[in-house]
Amino acid sequence: MGAALITGLDKFQRYVEKMAREMREPRDVAKRIGAYGVSSTQKRIRSNIPPPNAPLTVANKKGSGTLRDTGALMNSITHKTGASWAAWGSNLIYARIHNEGGVIVPVNAKRLAIPAGWNGRTLMRRYGETPRQCVSGLKADGYKIWRSKSGKALMASGKDGKPFVLFILRESVTIPKRQYIDFDNEDQVNVLDMVEAWIAQI
Repeated sequence: MGAALITGLDKFQRYVEKMAREMREPRDVAKRIGAYGVSSTQKRIRSNIPPPNAPLTVANKKGSGTLRDTGALMNSITHKTGASWAAWGSNLIYARIHNEGGVIVPVNAKRLAIPAGWNGRTLMRRYGETPRQCVSGLKADGYKIWRSKSGKALMASGKDGKPFVLFILRESVTIPKRQYIDFDNEDQVNVLDMVEAWIAQI
């Protein structure tokens, strides 16, 4: 009887030690939670979070969703995990302002230059990544560039002589809050289920 008790106690002690060890470093469940966080965030981006895009934004976008354009934001969502934690998000420079909202103002110019539609973006890809570089490249290629009479747009004309709006000039741009990085009630329930399933396997 005594030997049986000792054997049972030994098994119980090993189980407690294993549980304590797993509780200190639940790496597997942390990785699953991190992957879930990425999937949940991407789902929000696909959900077309309101408010709707402004007409100028729609004219400049390739994608149809409020947070979808080239796919860069969606593809940037990733996660990191440690022994007992998980985190996810994006390292893109504009990720925070799209999530939290805010006002963009010019830093090295009097006004912001916003491409006037998809044609403007195409010219930027061809002649320069910034408005200043694009204008310099266009001028070097024979384009004429001038400011509109209202001062609210930068105009251009190519070899055919037809004028078009190159950039819309703004003193500031307000980006509405579209919280795609979140941890709502559904997320809490799903993560709790994952943790409970992990504990049941210990």
